[in-house]
Amino acid sequence: MLTNHYWYIPNAFTQNECDYLEEKGEEAFEAHSKDGFHFGEDATKRSSQISWIYDRDALSMLENVAYSANVDAGWVLDLVRPEAVQYTTYEEGGEYDWHTDGHQDRYAAKHLVGTATDPMPLNQTTNPLLAGLVRKLSVTVNLNSPEDYEGGTLELLFHNQHHTFIERAPRGSAIIFPSFIHHRITPVTEGIRKSAVMWVNGPPIR
Repeated sequence: MLTNHYWYIPNAFTQNECDYLEEKGEEAFEAHSKDGFHFGEDATKRSSQISWIYDRDALSMLENVAYSANVDAGWVLDLVRPEAVQYTTYEEGGEYDWHTDGHQDRYAAKHLVGTATDPMPLNQTTNPLLAGLVRKLSVTVNLNSPEDYEGGTLELLFHNQHHTFIERAPRGSAIIFPSFIHHRITPVTEGIRKSAVMWVNGPPIR
């Protein structure tokens, strides 16, 4: 079904760009606390702290990587618009169990609501620009140096193929994959894992 289940870019972002993303994420933490609203139906699957980055430069950085990977990996999905950047920290014991970031048929299309809930269903949005769209691509950027934490491994599962990124990627690396692929973050056993995540939306499959 897919030749490439994911696309890995080891040097997607410079150290200065990582510093910028981390700075904006920490600023958002301070402004809105570490308990920003989550997406998904089952909040018990995750144990992490998040904030939302709406900074245009941060958004463009991840969006550019997503569009490049979409072509290079051979997916060529119909992409329209990204969501805000999610800055996530996993402290010791933090994890995110098996899940998908979104489905892609017409039943998954976001409909506009006036008030955000926590957790926020994946088929709802308060942003009129996202109404009618679904998540197509997921982007995750490692903001840590490999020695900063233990555990916190990203794993992907697709068509009985299990991809485990045991070797922690360098700071500034990015992994991009279609949002319907199951994945998880294993428990962090030491230190703090930091990442920047973004989803790019497009029309439902036809």
